[in-house]
Amino acid sequence: MRTISQVAELTGISTRTLQYYDEIGLLKPSELTESGYRLYDDEALQKLQQILFFKELGFKLKENEPPRGKPSSTVLGSYVAAHSTCLLHLLTHL
Repeated sequence: MRTISQVAELTGISTRTLQYYDEIGLLKPSELTESGYRLYDDEALQKLQQILFFKELGFKLKENEPPRGKPSSTVLGSYVAAHSTCLLHLLTHL
């Protein structure tokens, strides 16, 4: 489990952004401590990675999911390459 500060440092986004994602229901913490601190597990980090990836592609937060329908091979290839890069980056920082 990682604290909100650790996740912010790992991903480069602010703790306030993570709090906002929690407030709007986009990314809920995996656990809350007795003191109310947010904790995130690996599954939550994977979801955050997807959120950040689709945000980078220009998706709005509320629409944060892959495009509907059958994507072109160019779009699919770009998605796979970018996703692989993000995964490798996350894995090297675990």
